Amino acid sequence: MKSTEYRQNWLFYYLLVQGMAGIFWWILLFQMPESRAWFLSEQFPEQVLMSFWLPDFLILILGSFLAAEGYRNHRSWFQPVLYFLTGGISYISLYLLALSISTQAGWLGTGIMLLCTIMMLVVCYVARYDKIRKKY
Repeated sequence: MKSTEYRQNWLFYYLLVQGMAGIFWWILLFQMPESRAWFLSEQFPEQVLMSFWLPDFLILILGSFLAAEGYRNHRSWFQPVLYFLTGGISYISLYLLALSISTQAGWLGTGIMLLCTIMMLVVCYVARYDKIRKKY
């Protein structure tokens, strides 16, 4: 019983922290413009980086919060939201990987997003396991 409770709490809090991390990321980029250099290259202009605010807000941040709420309250729409979120994060991660390979820069942001992708795949597995085991 304790492992199920731990797993459920972990999944909820991971999604919550991921959404909050997205908010803090954008606060950092807007409040400390010099931090943008950590994620850029000469071929990757600042405007391109800052253009990600809308998809990050709608998919990463809101999607994470919505998925956390759906999981915590056993909503029927939880899994489609989770899979949409995972797909969105995976897509941008692969885009950033291709960009970093072609420009040989921006590896910090790419690494962070690839880590998020891996974690979201774990979350999907755990959520699916819970549903199959009728714990969800």
